[in-house]
Amino acid sequence: MKRLFVLYALFFPMMFPVNIYAFPKDVAIIFSGEELGNLQPCGCYEGQLGGISRRYSFIDFVKKQKKCVLPVSLGDLPKGSGRQDEIKMETLSRALGFMGYILHNLGEKDIEINPQVLSFLSQSQGVEFLSSNVSFNAPFPIKINQSVIKECCDFDSRVKIAFLGILSKSFLDPNLSEYVTLSEPIKALKPYIKQLRNKVNLIVLLSHAPLEESKEIAKYFPEIGLVITGHHIEEPKDAITYVQDTPIVSSGMGGKYIGIVTYGVDKKMLERKSVEIIPLDHSFQGSQEMVSLLQEYQNILKDEDLLSSIPQAPLPNGLAYAGSFTCSACHKIIYDHWLKTAHGIAYHTLAGVGHQYDPECIQCHTTGYGNVSGFLNAEKNQNLFHVGCESCHAPGINT
Repeated sequence: MKRLFVLYALFFPMMFPVNIYAFPKDVAIIFSGEELGNLQPCGCYEGQLGGISRRYSFIDFVKKQKKCVLPVSLGDLPKGSGRQDEIKMETLSRALGFMGYILHNLGEKDIEINPQVLSFLSQSQGVEFLSSNVSFNAPFPIKINQSVIKECCDFDSRVKIAFLGILSKSFLDPNLSEYVTLSEPIKALKPYIKQLRNKVNLIVLLSHAPLEESKEIAKYFPEIGLVITGHHIEEPKDAITYVQDTPIVSSGMGGKYIGIVTYGVDKKMLERKSVEIIPLDHSFQGSQEMVSLLQEYQNILKDEDLLSSIPQAPLPNGLAYAGSFTCSACHKIIYDHWLKTAHGIAYHTLAGVGHQYDPECIQCHTTGYGNVSGFLNAEKNQNLFHVGCESCHAPGINT
């Protein structure tokens, strides 16, 4: 019986040469970048794009279809350098690790963050930091790879893909020059291109630079087979261009889109099959892994009480906030109508999704947040819940 089973296993594929269960011999390079701190759509209107939860679902779907999937990040995880930006950068770095990203190319916003935070993330999150033209002389060790080579070994022969990354000199803050050295991109790339030429199947450049600068680099180095770029590109689907046969592609801003370039593998050759920029819309369901991570993020904001630590700007002419109920003494009909609107329940809407401790959310769901006498926290300022009269008509008390 065992002999019959072995013979059946050997000859059945010959009778049916199409292997129904074989995975496509594809390599997929997935790319994102310039998230600028956008973890998820705020949900204030229909049709919003993006979010790490949808991105996780997309990457997970591709991994089930392709044989070798290499997600990479172009740079600029945070938008600023405050404490909430630091927490966001750590959350996004953890998200990249969960999604299986192989590297994150440094952008200027990443460098502008606290160097101690950058040092911690570069050594602890499992995602390799990349830059071929940035070096640090910081008080804390920052681990940066000047190049990254990945092998896809699930094919008949090994496929090697090299990743290089640059940051445009036009983006660096002069105040950071004391501990950041930024080399001219083409000069920095020359030795790596020379070393990699004819030794890998594909050279990919992550170019954190304006589109025109990335095109010039592609012209100078025809050995580069793919350039991932982008800075302030709103509609990345319209920005796909080519220098000779090299695609210059971007995933846009704010994590709203994700890019994927697919290559077929034939022996040791890579043949580009498709270049796509995909909007992360509601068709991609959220993932529980990212939902849990986002909840952790909200818990950190609550535990650190970031709401109460924000600086409050002074108001002109001795003005102060009174709250909408005070306005009802003279404007009862208008006040009663306001109570029935979305503005009249704005804080409760936010609390319903657990974001009432998020400074970025609270400023649009309360009255006067960020100003002296304005909303500071729920314990002190329940009279300033919601988007009240003074949000549009200015503070109502003259002290």
